[in-house]
Amino acid sequence: MAESRFRHFVKYVVIDILLAALISFFLINYVVSAFKIEGDSMKPILRAQERILISKLAVRKNNLHRFDIVVLYKPDEPEKSLVKRIIGMPGEIIEIRAGDVWINDKPLKQLPGSDPNAAKSPVDMKALLIPRGMFFVMGDNRSISFDSRMFGPVPQKYIFGKAFFRYWPVAVMGRIE
Repeated sequence: MAESRFRHFVKYVVIDILLAALISFFLINYVVSAFKIEGDSMKPILRAQERILISKLAVRKNNLHRFDIVVLYKPDEPEKSLVKRIIGMPGEIIEIRAGDVWINDKPLKQLPGSDPNAAKSPVDMKALLIPRGMFFVMGDNRSISFDSRMFGPVPQKYIFGKAFFRYWPVAVMGRIE
């Protein structure tokens, strides 16, 4: 009788563990995931060693907009990831003149609270049409950022998450706007 109860208990523990593992796998691969910031290309909003949560669902639902902070596979080294801001959308013409970004022949407005000096590109770029299904991404700290100015527009399939929450360090925990 005691052995039967023990087997019954073990059976339910194993089922619970498998169910928890399955739910965790689903959440991590399809809904939300953690990401560690490497480098300072997104300063001042994100700094090296900070930890963020990214929504994988937002990318799947084609819910990407200008100024979203996204995590993507590095085009020349797909086993590595980068965090950047979407600057140019599919079908737009992007150009950099005297360090300023122009979209469809209009200057790109800076985000409130951004550092205007960090937002200046040290290198100009000729007009480029962003193909359908691709995005032009840049770091906020443009003088050190490795981004679409070097590797070109990024296919949407390379973007695997949209940043929405910083959880480490605790002192700056909160929603990423």
